[in-house]
Amino acid sequence: MKKMRHIIMMVVGLMAVVGAKAQDDVLMSQYMHNQFAINSAFAGSRGGLTAFASVRKQWTGVEGSPMSILFTTHTPLRNKKLAIGLSAANQTILETSTTGVQATIAYRIRMGSASWLSFALQPGFKMIKTDWTKMKVYHDSDDAFAESETKMSPTAGVGVALYGAKYYLGVSVQSLLISSAFDTRKPEWDSVKSKYEELSEQQIDFAPGDATYYATAGYEFGLGDYFTLQPSAMVQYSKRYGTQADLTLTPGWDQMIYLELGYRTTGVMLGGMSFRPKSLQQLKIAYTYEMTTGDFSGYNTGSHEISISYDFVYRLKNIGPRFF
Repeated sequence: MKKMRHIIMMVVGLMAVVGAKAQDDVLMSQYMHNQFAINSAFAGSRGGLTAFASVRKQWTGVEGSPMSILFTTHTPLRNKKLAIGLSAANQTILETSTTGVQATIAYRIRMGSASWLSFALQPGFKMIKTDWTKMKVYHDSDDAFAESETKMSPTAGVGVALYGAKYYLGVSVQSLLISSAFDTRKPEWDSVKSKYEELSEQQIDFAPGDATYYATAGYEFGLGDYFTLQPSAMVQYSKRYGTQADLTLTPGWDQMIYLELGYRTTGVMLGGMSFRPKSLQQLKIAYTYEMTTGDFSGYNTGSHEISISYDFVYRLKNIGPRFF
């Protein structure tokens, strides 16, 4: 039983490192390519219907490490003050799969000739499924690992954003509702059975103090006729994990090729590139590689994230082939 307990502690420990944020969203590095994935108030910010899809593999080389898939789409309505959106995400860690779907309704206020102030609500749900039968245990007769378990809970996110053609600012939270089915704050290890029973009793609370909050910002500087420079940042805060920040610097050439250099304050270096074909500027493809520094660097070969986005309604006068 002692060895099995150590295995379960390592499992939940890995889920706590990454999965603690999974109750709110899927971890991503390419926030500058899709602010809507972080903040629902950016619905309609592209000036037309846009779709985004990404795949991320965290810590390659580590068995059971997180893998996530994200899809979003959003558009302004005929009444330009309103915008809607939809996001769907799945994240798998070890034998646990978390799926979330959220809808968005945003109200936008025109600020001057080229900027918007937007407020958004984002209701949805999350479903977490753990297949305990796939766990490697020392005692096959343990009833806690004889079946799979599925939990579902509602989510409720909000966002505020101010943006224009050259800049964006936003503050958001993707769920103010916290479910005990996604919570790992009570690591009581008296027995595996007691932990199993604890997770089986689901409780949903309106808990703004336990939510994860995000702030994002970016600006595009023009450097002559062909070059641009785009600093951006994403800051996360939660009561349990404190503050974490992604800082990214993106030089661009001819509104076609962008290089990305970044640092995450948890000790992660980021590098990547995005490409927008001159003949089809509605399309953008991006790739990001993350290298972990510190003690954990020798146990994985980095993280990979690739995305593709497309603007189905592309009005040059409204949005242009800009980065944001």
